[in-house]
Amino acid sequence: MLSEIDASARYFCQDVLGLHLQQAQKHPTEFFAASIPLNKNGVEYHFYLFFEPATLDAFGEVLLGESPLAEADRDDLSKEVANQIVGHAKVNLETKEPEELFKLGTPEFLGQVPFPPPVSLEGFLLYRLENGVFLIGKG
Repeated sequence: MLSEIDASARYFCQDVLGLHLQQAQKHPTEFFAASIPLNKNGVEYHFYLFFEPATLDAFGEVLLGESPLAEADRDDLSKEVANQIVGHAKVNLETKEPEELFKLGTPEFLGQVPFPPPVSLEGFLLYRLENGVFLIGKG
């Protein structure tokens, strides 16, 4: 599933928003976080998205025409980006695995969290976007 999440993150950032996305090596020290569940045949998988403030500001500049963002806007944008990326992955998975049943849950804002994140991740993807870093992990 992480490979579909990776493809969806690249699609959203590069193709939809026109931002330059690359793999990152260095973890930031603090994030704004959101989680979103994806259900496959009754088994729930949780995806966690962790955004540096600069990353959310880059999204805000493109999507809202403003940067830097207020904390309330970071809350909303964290959930919306989680919904866009994981929702796109769900659509791709449904196309590749039509015999499976996928359901997308509601994204939840988790607030500011330190690194390492306070959740156990089976795997994660680390990206650099403009001046910020973000991480997507599967719980």
